[in-house]
Amino acid sequence: MQISPLIDIGLNLASHRFTRDWKQVIARAQDAGVERFILTGTSLKISREVALLTEKMAPGTACFTAGIHPHYASELDADALLQLRALLSHPNAVAVGETGLDYNRDLSPRHVQRAALESQVALACTVGKPLFLHEREAADDLLAILDNFKDRLPNCVVHCFTGSETVARQYIERGFYLGITGWVGQKNRNQDLLRALQAIPPERTMLETDAPYLTPPGYAPSIAGRNEPAALPRVAELLAIARGVPVEQVRADAYAATMGFFGLADLPHTPG
Repeated sequence: MQISPLIDIGLNLASHRFTRDWKQVIARAQDAGVERFILTGTSLKISREVALLTEKMAPGTACFTAGIHPHYASELDADALLQLRALLSHPNAVAVGETGLDYNRDLSPRHVQRAALESQVALACTVGKPLFLHEREAADDLLAILDNFKDRLPNCVVHCFTGSETVARQYIERGFYLGITGWVGQKNRNQDLLRALQAIPPERTMLETDAPYLTPPGYAPSIAGRNEPAALPRVAELLAIARGVPVEQVRADAYAATMGFFGLADLPHTPG
């Protein structure tokens, strides 16, 4: 089987930890076989920054999401929603998010998180772009909100999935996709996810680093403690080990799922 290229669906390239050397970070990833990057927007400011970063990269190699993370849900007022909608008309914008609910850290009041999520789901339905979702210990409320839009809900991916098999089945039943990170190889912490993999079809699985976070075991970063998109081949290896299948199959399945989910085949592309 030919080795498929990789697409990192969750890269926080606007993080201050990449400010000085982001071009080298991208070059290392491309050398490692990562063909495309989807840069994550987590606030209005970060969403604007990742939009600009995609313009500075080789045409077709980078896209971005635009949204308000639940940690910053209080930022989302009517004006911010209008600005988000404008950003989503950018040719490199491929999804609404990162939005969702986080009942683990609770950095925004839960009712504010729910309202911000609802507004962004409605926006995604209006603009016809997929949802890039974050969920921590909040699956029931997340699903309740999404189910209210089920007749017009666009494609959904729950990024950086680390939850239980029960929760995975609820997402898969609704046609959602799940993003897998280096967490899959974190021994003693990954047991829920390993069991959940039984419920996650390969064709609904995408790969991400969530860099600079979640360095996968077995990957040596260029700067200690900072994950990079060059680690994505290691994420694929760890998922292959967990599934008991060849890594070439994991890469091929994830590539096909990602291209289809985000409509990347319809975008111009110049390999890096």
